[in-house]
Amino acid sequence: MSGAEPTLGKRHLLDLLELVENSFFDLFILETNGILFGADPGYVKAIARFKKPHVRVSLKAGTPHDFARKTGAKPEAFELPFVAIRRLLDCGVSFHVAAMSRDPRVMSPQERRSLMECLEVVDPSIPSRVEEEVVDPYKTALVRLKAAGMELEWPLRRIYEATRSSPLS
Repeated sequence: MSGAEPTLGKRHLLDLLELVENSFFDLFILETNGILFGADPGYVKAIARFKKPHVRVSLKAGTPHDFARKTGAKPEAFELPFVAIRRLLDCGVSFHVAAMSRDPRVMSPQERRSLMECLEVVDPSIPSRVEEEVVDPYKTALVRLKAAGMELEWPLRRIYEATRSSPLS
């Protein structure tokens, strides 16, 4: 379940997880930015009572300034996904972290280092397990990114090949 931040409808999501838990499905993947899990201490505890969900925490930025610029959220909210990751760990919920950190159009090497340092504070093992992404945005995301001052270079294939052949440091 992904898109439009599925954790916004807490009751709906918990009801859906109840149905999944009692279904033939083996796994349910929930993609979130982690903000609501970080803001609401009871939310992760409610998710933890289910066995089938796997949470994919998708991070967008490595600094409060970049977070605010890219998402339009207040810089103070930058820490909430990291709080969420700590709660997921503490509650034993299956999860992994993803980040748009392999795409130099979206995240500079310095910002990537900052992101990895923040994750290391949460748990030293997390940075080595981050699913690093290259962005392949929808047209609506391109409009939003352009408004944030990030006009993405295309074609995507050339960018992707460049990031694969020269690792970011």
